[in-house]
Amino acid sequence: MSSNTKTIAVIVVIIIVVAGVAGIVLLGPLLFPTGPRVAIVFATGGLGDKSFNDAAYDGAVMARTDFGWNFTYAEPTQISEYEGFLRDFSEAGVYDLIISIGFDQADALNETAAEFPNQKYAIVDMVVDQPNVASLVFDEHEGSALVGAIAGLTTVSDKVGFIGGLDIPLINKFAAGYVWGADHVNDGVNYTIAYTNDWVDTTAGQNLADAMYTAGTDVIFAAAGRSGLGVFTSAKNNNDTTGFPNPLWAIGVDSPQMYLGCANTNDPEPPTVGLTSMLKRVDIAVYSTIQKVMLGTFAAGINVFNLANNGLGYEVNEELLTLPSSVITAVEELKAGIIAGTYTVPSNLTALVDAITY
Repeated sequence: MSSNTKTIAVIVVIIIVVAGVAGIVLLGPLLFPTGPRVAIVFATGGLGDKSFNDAAYDGAVMARTDFGWNFTYAEPTQISEYEGFLRDFSEAGVYDLIISIGFDQADALNETAAEFPNQKYAIVDMVVDQPNVASLVFDEHEGSALVGAIAGLTTVSDKVGFIGGLDIPLINKFAAGYVWGADHVNDGVNYTIAYTNDWVDTTAGQNLADAMYTAGTDVIFAAAGRSGLGVFTSAKNNNDTTGFPNPLWAIGVDSPQMYLGCANTNDPEPPTVGLTSMLKRVDIAVYSTIQKVMLGTFAAGINVFNLANNGLGYEVNEELLTLPSSVITAVEELKAGIIAGTYTVPSNLTALVDAITY
């Protein structure tokens, strides 16, 4: 190795050591010409949420496998960090696509996209009206109606619960659809809605679930990011204690989460307290957007994912739990009715109240 080469190598090492992990993320494409072509800024819950962020990551992995397009990413811990990561990725000028994961990146992306009009962006769960941004949004209330129907047909106590991350329109779409679906198949079912007010606090999710189960609720749907994992912990713990006459169930969100209800999540086997999961195919949204950039068909604007285009669904895992055929039949009939327009699922809590009668 020549002295000049050694000097360059030393400089590169020094840069990486000084910059840390974020430096590796941002310098990767500059140091390696065949490096990542896609950059992702994840939501503050971070990877390992076994839900929203992990689903986006899976979509990028699928694109890497199928198209050879590698990706890099940042994991902000605070909303205030979003714009800095987006700006750094944009200024690098080497990414074919930059993806924001989460509704609360809208303001940061709106500013950044306006400053870098030639950069392609996408955002999941919010609409950003810029000519270089693809907005990937979901009809979460439709998918939630299906798992709500499963809850309504499963509950013994006729009490179902919902635990959301924040009391915001996005999360209330999940709640409204879920309660409507439960009431659709179990007229007059009782319901409780609560919020962790945090995306990462699993203890908050567990405490809320403990209170609901103690009050007689026997099926809880969680849409609270990493906080929702506490609901599975509560269901497992409380199913192991006396004083609960009915089986207790948890319903997962975004990704297949039934395995989280097993005693050993690393080697899941029956029984599970995971009844089903509402599948929000963030992986498909990320994958398809990368594919469009690769094919040269990327277009800014709103892209809606729903039951009709398989952007939503529900988990069936017969290796862990076999749902009665009557339940599956009822849910599939409801799904077909929603797609056909026979049923209109409420997308907010006000519409929910108007839609159900007691």
